[in-house]
Amino acid sequence: MKNDNVITLKEALAIFSLKDKNGFFLPFDLEYRTFNEQTKKGGKYKKYTAVKYLPNAKNEDSSSKNPNHFSNRTRNIELPNGDIKSIKIDFIISVNNKKVIY
Repeated sequence: MKNDNVITLKEALAIFSLKDKNGFFLPFDLEYRTFNEQTKKGGKYKKYTAVKYLPNAKNEDSSSKNPNHFSNRTRNIELPNGDIKSIKIDFIISVNNKKVIY
């Protein structure tokens, strides 16, 4: 019996990459937890609606190093207000109200 409210991380990342007929990334809803690399602690619950995936987001500082999103298991998203956030995919809770399992 398949549960329609549960998806794998691979399926969640596929939702990130969905595009409309004009080639623009489709918005999606996202819930995740933050993580602090220095203290190895996390916990702030974040919920965003209508965010978009930004696979090639560039910082204004062109001298910044390559973020290596795939090896660091991070992805950039654009919030509805235009802000860009980098999230760790290991801490995604749900995408489009579908719980992500690992």
